[in-house]
Amino acid sequence: MSKEEKRDDQLSGAEWMADLVRLVNAPGYGRWRAMVAAVGGCADPVRLVGQSMIVDAGTGEILHAYTTDGEPSGYLLVACGNRRASVCPACSQTYQADTFHLIRAGLSGGKGVPETVSTHPRAFVTLTASSFGPVHSHRDGRPCRPRNRDRLCEHGRPVGCHVRHAPQDERLGQPICPDCYDYTGAVLWQAHAGALWHRFTLAIGQELANQTGMTVCQSPQSVETDLCHSGPQQGR
Repeated sequence: MSKEEKRDDQLSGAEWMADLVRLVNAPGYGRWRAMVAAVGGCADPVRLVGQSMIVDAGTGEILHAYTTDGEPSGYLLVACGNRRASVCPACSQTYQADTFHLIRAGLSGGKGVPETVSTHPRAFVTLTASSFGPVHSHRDGRPCRPRNRDRLCEHGRPVGCHVRHAPQDERLGQPICPDCYDYTGAVLWQAHAGALWHRFTLAIGQELANQTGMTVCQSPQSVETDLCHSGPQQGR
C-alpha cells in the first residue's frame, strides 16, 4: 500500500469516527437506536412517513395519535419482512422460525393451542407441478441426466447430460434443451400457483362435506381444517 492510499484510509477512518461521535451525541439518539434494534438487523428496512390515529367509533374521541414528524430521522423504520435469505437474511430467518413454531403448535399444541390437537388426523401431502422439460441438476457427484449419448431431441441436441455439476454451477436449473422446454407453461404455472392452491383448499372442504354426508355450509361447524403450504425455490 502506497503512502497516498494509507493517508486516504486514515482520512476515511477519521471521517467515519467523526460521524459516529456526532450521531451518538445527537438529540434523539436513544430513539433512533431503539428503532434500529426493533427491526432486528433487517438489511433494507422500510422508511414510513405519515401519521395514524386510533379513534373511538362511538364518541369520536382520539385515543392515540402518532406522527413521524416527532421522530429524530423524520421517518419510522419497519423491517422489510422479506422471506428470501438472498434479500434479507435477518427477516427470512425470523419468518422461518415463526413458521416452524406455528406448524409445530398446530401439530402438537402450544402457543395457545390445546395439546389434544395431537390426536387429530393429519396428512403431509406433496403436490408436484407438471414437468416443463428436463433441466440440469446437482446429484451429489452423479451424472446430471444420464441418457444414451447418441440420442438427440427433435432440435438436434443431446437429451441427456453426463456432467457432474457442482452445487454452484450456473447451469443448474437451466433446460437441457431451451427449444424443448415449455417456458410458457412454467410461467403460467407460477403465475396461477396462488389460484391453484385456493381451488385446492375449496376442493378439500367440498370433499370432506361429501364424505361426512353434510353440505359445504354445514361441514365447517363439525370439521375444522387447518392448512399450511410451503413452496421452496429449487436450483435443482
